[in-house]
Amino acid sequence: MNASPKTARWLVFAVLGFVGAASASRGIDLQKKEGGPGMTADLSRIDHVILGVNDLERGIEELERLTGVRAVFGGAHPGRGTQNALISLGGAQYLEILAPNPADGSPAWISELESLASLTPVGWAARGEDLPALQQSLRSQGVTTGEVRPGERKRPDGSRLAWRTLELTSPSSDPLPFLIEWDAATAHPSSTSPAGCKLTGFTLEDPAPDTLRKTLQAAGLAVEVRQGKESGIRISLACPKGSVELARGLRREP
Repeated sequence: MNASPKTARWLVFAVLGFVGAASASRGIDLQKKEGGPGMTADLSRIDHVILGVNDLERGIEELERLTGVRAVFGGAHPGRGTQNALISLGGAQYLEILAPNPADGSPAWISELESLASLTPVGWAARGEDLPALQQSLRSQGVTTGEVRPGERKRPDGSRLAWRTLELTSPSSDPLPFLIEWDAATAHPSSTSPAGCKLTGFTLEDPAPDTLRKTLQAAGLAVEVRQGKESGIRISLACPKGSVELARGLRREP
């Protein structure tokens, strides 16, 4: 059984927001494609994409089998019951595997993450600058947001990662990202994680695509949004083993 889209989105932000890129491949510009009426998609603002799974080691093995790149352990989120592993996607972007941490208890909402037997896109983060100013701009356009919140964690080598996040809460749609602004003294995870894959495609699906597009555009984000029976995220990668697509209910591999 998969986690519901709405719960999966809340789960991702609860972990990353409270505890706290894009590329051309094989000589073809894959960043730009139609993202909706009057809009050209641009992957450059995507900071990272998040795949949920119920066991971190299983997720690392699955990702390596699909891509040929082995994710490195990133760290744990104390008090939140989760841990992660990362690979770089180049260009200041990365992919995060998010899984329960058996050594850190089991909050009630972890059961949703535990239901994911294979890697499943559950969220994404977009880069933002001056989040307090962006928050004011969004609210002036009628977009409901959370508060700007600091986050941090230690890497296995003891170095500190620090960031600020801002959640978009309106409309209540699973594909909405949260915004992240990294501390200037922090090494971006894309520069310290195993490389080899590139993000070549990113599509959101939602029963109300126009409403979702309007919120994304208010945040200055232009990603492809399609009509869908339910909310979802579809990710395309170019990797040493070839092209890989990941989406809820989809596993396409070479």
